[in-house]
Amino acid sequence: MKIALLDDHRIVVEGIRNLLEPQHEVVSIFTEANQLLRFLHSNEIDLLITDYQMPDTNGIEVCKQAKEIQPLLKVLLLSMHDETPIVQQAIQAGVNGFLIKSVSRQELALALEKISKGLNYYSAEISKKLIQEDSPIKLSEREFQVLQLILKEKSNKQIADTLFLSERTVETYRKNLYKKANATTLVGLVKFAYEHHLMP
Repeated sequence: MKIALLDDHRIVVEGIRNLLEPQHEVVSIFTEANQLLRFLHSNEIDLLITDYQMPDTNGIEVCKQAKEIQPLLKVLLLSMHDETPIVQQAIQAGVNGFLIKSVSRQELALALEKISKGLNYYSAEISKKLIQEDSPIKLSEREFQVLQLILKEKSNKQIADTLFLSERTVETYRKNLYKKANATTLVGLVKFAYEHHLMP
């Protein structure tokens, strides 16, 4: 993927570039939104990774303007903030991923992999907040953990070992999750997780 980076702090974009290269092609880095938008008029890229908070604008507005120039462009937003209203605005603007700035190299790589396949990616903390605050369906923290492992196709024994639970307890959580998701099959559970931005 051809990637462009935008953050008003040059040290940050240089740091992100170091995380991405050499596995990914970073075609340009920017510290001002206007520079980026001018670049997009004459240069096609696959992914924009942008900061949320900048002096004269924010990543959500940049996403909207960038997608007007290149409708197929994918956007990954990095932020120090994980407040639900900000995440909701980002999703409505067409952002394809949302990560907290303290992201690890591994999670950044996972986000890029998902986005490159046409999927959206939100860090686990953000996904959990979205469903806890926005959905009439409430998951406990333990249910959320079990769901994430089920979606990774882990068996009850593997989940039990990972979370230090009994297999019988895991089976109870599994049944409750299917009931809350109104699902009878794993496919139904995956559909529920996808619709609520809970995919791992």
